Amino acid sequence: EKWFASNYRYASFLIVMVITDPDVAVHRGSSMILVPADAEGLEVVSNVGIGGEPIGEGDHAYLRFTDVRVPAENLLGEEGSGFAIAQTRLGGGRIHHGMRSVGVAQRALDMMCERVLSRETKGSLLAEKQSIRHWIADSWIQIQQFRLQVLHCAWLIDSVGDYARIRQHIAGVKVATPKLLIDVVYRAMHAHGSLGVSNEMPLLGMWTMAPIMGIADGPTEVHKDTIAKQVVKGYEPSAGLFPTAHLPTRIEEARRKVEERLEHEVGNL
Repeated sequence: EKWFASNYRYASFLIVMVITDPDVAVHRGSSMILVPADAEGLEVVSNVGIGGEPIGEGDHAYLRFTDVRVPAENLLGEEGSGFAIAQTRLGGGRIHHGMRSVGVAQRALDMMCERVLSRETKGSLLAEKQSIRHWIADSWIQIQQFRLQVLHCAWLIDSVGDYARIRQHIAGVKVATPKLLIDVVYRAMHAHGSLGVSNEMPLLGMWTMAPIMGIADGPTEVHKDTIAKQVVKGYEPSAGLFPTAHLPTRIEEARRKVEERLEHEVGNL
């Protein structure tokens, strides 16, 4: 069975990840196989939508496979290469999510600035309230930081050309994406008051993207784990009992070096 087959409603075929060699690690024994959407034995258990949509409706699907057979030529790539294919495609997709999120966040900031310059309360514009100004400043800073993070990662993809070598940068964009949307879009929504959460504004729909971005293409926690593993590879444990930044140890080492230098200088007089 497969839960949440993305956009199944519009698909003429599925790319199905299956284990073709159970005797090796999952990432080495998985393969991708093309399966027609109308294949015999493929059953739609239910249609699945996003929160807020009516139950039983949606573009995605809960699928059940019962003795589904396809020709060997439907294997996508080499046997056992499914994980590598998926990561290559998903790597670029995660950056695309980041790019779109920059636009969504900037749009939310634009809407917030327009609103606070238009709405008066208690004798002054919202834009003159200190807390609102802080929302604008924090949002602008987050967007600038994230925009540059995405651009840097995209540049690395173009210049390095190997997703495996820059996986921590891709994962970093993926982790930062939902946080940006949660913060910036929420502030914009809040600045609009009840109008912001109404169906007459797009903000609530924009904000709903945040948890989706935190789950789609791998949950945030998995990507944080990837980042940590890659980062610590560039370090080594301390050779002695204390850390290399231990001040008494560094002072003693500095004294030893000075003494050696003085002995050398005096010996050459």
